Amino acid sequence: MRKKFYPSALLFLFLLFVPLVAQEEIESAQTTQNAEAKVRKPQKIITLQNNIVVTNLVGDSLLIGTDFGEVLELKLEESSPKLLVKLPDIASFYAESYAPKVYSVDRLGERILIHSEGNYGTKNLFVFFKGRLEALPNVESLNIKKAAFVNEAQIFLGLASNEIMLYDLNKKQILYRKQLSEASFSDFALEIPSNRYVVTCESGILYFGSIDSGEVIAELEGENKDNVYQVKFSKVGDTMTFIAAGQDRHAGVYRLNLKTNRVESYGIVADFLVYSVGLSADSTLGAYMQNEQSDICIFKTDSKEEVAKLLGHKSLLNNIIFVDSKQIISSEDGRNILIWNL
Repeated sequence: MRKKFYPSALLFLFLLFVPLVAQEEIESAQTTQNAEAKVRKPQKIITLQNNIVVTNLVGDSLLIGTDFGEVLELKLEESSPKLLVKLPDIASFYAESYAPKVYSVDRLGERILIHSEGNYGTKNLFVFFKGRLEALPNVESLNIKKAAFVNEAQIFLGLASNEIMLYDLNKKQILYRKQLSEASFSDFALEIPSNRYVVTCESGILYFGSIDSGEVIAELEGENKDNVYQVKFSKVGDTMTFIAAGQDRHAGVYRLNLKTNRVESYGIVADFLVYSVGLSADSTLGAYMQNEQSDICIFKTDSKEEVAKLLGHKSLLNNIIFVDSKQIISSEDGRNILIWNL
């Protein structure tokens, strides 16, 4: 006997299925809208004549070092930088005369510290003051990778051998020289008010210590298994927050309680080598290079929630700087500096 067909049953299934499909479409649209709402385009793009090697925000000015021996200053409210100093040409075994790369630049008061390429593979260290460029002695044989002011009388140096040094500008001599490990140096950052440094290297370990003595207070590890290209950190209360840019495609985040020495950490997986990271002064927001297109992901450090994605770079990033929690500056290995409003 043939079974009877009940149209009401089909109608019931149809009425049940349609709302489910509609709800899925609404949720999909909302997800797309949320993702689109997070995307930011740059508020301002500043294009230089030469390639950017390093940037450093000091006060309301961005200091820029190029591959053409230039140190430039960009005021945040302005649209073009001005030239502060052009370094003299250098020589190599292959070229008689060419412009040096500026590897690091810092400013304290009216003095500008410039670390650059020197003759025949050496490194130069200059202090530029009142229009005069003074080369610092006793550093020619050092393979300096980065330099920064500590105060008017002292500068902190990181060497390729993963040694750190404190140099006295008045005495023109080295106050201490400390080997951190056998791994090659990558980057350092200073927190001057608390007299602290963090140094990172090809092992993925972060060395946290005292600037005035060089003593290592803590070693932070576990989130990066390979070279860390860049490190940033900030202090809020009794907590130090660190963010590290890893060759292993991880952005590592550490929180160190200075009273208990307890460390909490986590890693975020990117789609490409993480060449650059950023951290807000209040430690609430982090940033990292997310993919090969140099898109920047902004996230909450307490929850890892993505709050914005910054799109617009054409070359690999070399720095991400939080001006504050609402404005970011990023620079690339090409000629562009991008300014963003979150």
